[in-house]
Amino acid sequence: MTESKDRAFVNGLARGLAVMSAFKPDRNRMSLGELSKETGLPKTTVARLIHTLVKLGYVYADPDSGRFQLHPRVLTLGYPVMASMDKRHVALPMMQELAEYSRGTVSLGIRDGLSMILIERSRDSTVRALPLDIGSRIPIHTTSMGRAYFAAAGEFEQKDILAQIETFDPKGFKKIEKSLREGEREYREKGYCTAIGSWENDVNAVGVAVELSNDALAAFNCGGPSTRIAEENLDDLGRRLAELARHFQTADWVGQLPPRPYKGVSPP
Repeated sequence: MTESKDRAFVNGLARGLAVMSAFKPDRNRMSLGELSKETGLPKTTVARLIHTLVKLGYVYADPDSGRFQLHPRVLTLGYPVMASMDKRHVALPMMQELAEYSRGTVSLGIRDGLSMILIERSRDSTVRALPLDIGSRIPIHTTSMGRAYFAAAGEFEQKDILAQIETFDPKGFKKIEKSLREGEREYREKGYCTAIGSWENDVNAVGVAVELSNDALAAFNCGGPSTRIAEENLDDLGRRLAELARHFQTADWVGQLPPRPYKGVSPP
């Protein structure tokens, strides 16, 4: 965690949020030592912050193991944000239809740092393995969703993303920037981005950016294992996902679905 030199910046608040952000799905129970290592903060500082978060009810302390985990109360912090993005519910029938057509999954995500956080997802009924669920994170630079988001972001936000990448991965920065710029060109030419084995070797996907009801930029993706979604099918899925995004974007969403049923685009 880096601390700002801005005099109005509250370091204590930043540190507390850093501790809460340290918990991950695969590290949902952590000791003081693990939290100290993850945040880069002294163990004594982490102990005080955890004590405060426990008192406020946002962290639960297991008396038997001495480890800590986030309390469900933290969900109350995110609810107002999710409620302000309620237009996403309009997309669910269309997402499900495309998921069944593609025999894969369709997700909607928003940016957090150098990741995209999934806020909605649908999957084909034949997908047996549990795909990424709501709240899961995927990287921006290797995924179709992230590349589409970057392509649609304004110049200021693009510079912020690239600056963060250069800070965290200076050696790989040039390669990552090139990949994002190539995705930007693809998005400009086709209206969607592709990711062919760049996130996971056996996963192919397409991505399209869209705005939510609170004007927040987001992005859809449609993807799955290459055994289900072959590279030669990506252009068809990209056009269908772009059409889904257009329906979603123009929907009179107050309790209504788009003016006509979404049936994707006609095959080329």
